[in-house]
Amino acid sequence: MKKYILTAGRHQFIPNSPAVHTNDNLTDEEAEWYLQRYPHIAKLFIDGLQGAKPDNANDVDSIKQKIKRKRISKPVELVKIPKSI
Repeated sequence: MKKYILTAGRHQFIPNSPAVHTNDNLTDEEAEWYLQRYPHIAKLFIDGLQGAKPDNANDVDSIKQKIKRKRISKPVELVKIPKSI
């Protein structure tokens, strides 16, 4: 059973690189390698930082804070643009 499971779709791990990573072509070893070098990609895996392993106590606190954060969508106000003749 895989330890690291991506959310649906193709994902870009490295900035300015194509989105080519999926659950079908990513091994656990590759996922660990990418997570060590690019910790920002942890949010692309199921349960946010499920696969992230902290190196020290400071990392544990930052991971807990990131797990607790949830995005709240704000309603968008519709703006009417006046028609000019």
